[in-house]
Amino acid sequence: MKNNLKIILLVIFFSLSTNVFAQNASSAKAILDKVSKTYASYKTIKADFALTGENKQENSNFNERGRVYLVPGTGKYKIEMPNNALISDGKTQWSVLLDLKEVQITEVNPADKSINPANIFNFYERGYATRKTGETKVAGKSLHILELIPTDKSQNISAIQLRINKGDNLIYDATISDKNGNKYIYTLTNIEVNKTFSSGIFSFYKHNYPGIEIVDLR
Repeated sequence: MKNNLKIILLVIFFSLSTNVFAQNASSAKAILDKVSKTYASYKTIKADFALTGENKQENSNFNERGRVYLVPGTGKYKIEMPNNALISDGKTQWSVLLDLKEVQITEVNPADKSINPANIFNFYERGYATRKTGETKVAGKSLHILELIPTDKSQNISAIQLRINKGDNLIYDATISDKNGNKYIYTLTNIEVNKTFSSGIFSFYKHNYPGIEIVDLR
């Protein structure tokens, strides 16, 4: 009789757990759908970002800041940081390495799954199982907390935590954990939308970088 009771309780527990997980997954999808719809409605996006990281292998931390300009859905973006820049017109990518006085030219790889400030607005749209894990408040902002797990287990990423501003459906930050125990956090601030960018912002011009060497890897 006791064994039967244990089995019944176990079945009830798993049924409730599965139901809660399904509800959380459904809730997470609804939130991300709103986020996608919000970003897709913008003609352009400009934002400042901070990237902090913790490298377990090297026992080191780093902190970088920059700015991103992009046109959603076109592959056009420009990422500016103190020592480098990344520019794409949707077909060609220029990696400007100021400390090396070098720019590397490559073709855009549509299969690239790495996360950066340019695709942080839409990387989550496919390839991840999602669920809502809670809510929190930061600096007076109410945030949804979502967990994303890659469905492709060959990825080095083990999990991603997204925090979404409930007020405007914009991403507040993303915490990326990899299989080596390293952690990277992107925080977005000063988001401006539908601004007119200067002509040629998504192209590389050598005269803007005097003395730089061009390395064409295409």
